[in-house]
Amino acid sequence: MMRTTDIESTCPSCGSSLPAGTKSCSNCGANISATAQIDSGMSAADKESIQNLAALVVKELKKGTDEATVSQKLLEMGMDQSNATQFVNDIRAQATKLAEQEQITIESYSPALIGAGLAAVVGGILWGLIVIFSDYEIGIMAWGMGILTGYAVVKFSKGKKGVPFQIIAVLASLVGIIIGKYISFYHFLYQAVAADSGGEAAANITIFSGAVMKIFVNEFGSLVSGYDLLWLFLAVSTAWSIPKGLGLKGRI
Repeated sequence: MMRTTDIESTCPSCGSSLPAGTKSCSNCGANISATAQIDSGMSAADKESIQNLAALVVKELKKGTDEATVSQKLLEMGMDQSNATQFVNDIRAQATKLAEQEQITIESYSPALIGAGLAAVVGGILWGLIVIFSDYEIGIMAWGMGILTGYAVVKFSKGKKGVPFQIIAVLASLVGIIIGKYISFYHFLYQAVAADSGGEAAANITIFSGAVMKIFVNEFGSLVSGYDLLWLFLAVSTAWSIPKGLGLKGRI
């Protein structure tokens, strides 16, 4: 098995190439962790090996396994004692730092809600307009809504993650999908009324009309196909996964 010290590393701060096993950069003084070697020009197989080890360590630490036991698992996989201990310590420090950065605060709720709301409205309008101009409903846009709202929540909250923000992202993705559906529904309803009763009658129908909204609600079931449900599932699952935190909760 490849050892972490078998790989030349690169300083994550200044980009200097460093000998294998270097603990600090001789150029800028930055600390060089074992996991920093993942991005240091290794082969795809070597990168995957290190990433898998890091994932294993995080998984064990989340379960509450102590560092000595995790290091022992790495020893059994072929890593030597000093490298195993250092690797576990590095992963523990980085995961703990990331968990602290992701921790939701009261102040982060407002930005997350604003980001989710903007993503839902802007994404919904864009989807509706695309349907109108293409005269075709592109289902993958619903999936895009999940991606957009998920990233908006994380971006606006400056990297905060957790179940409350996952719920916000999911609800926002659903709102965005409904907005997109409603805009295209209104457009085609307007065209139908204009064709049947003339432009003057159609002019009396506004997008914010209570009557139009009532018709939309009553007809919503017929507007959603089994194919739509697939994209809806992808949108919701994606919106849920993007703001998902490490789940460490300060345990490690």
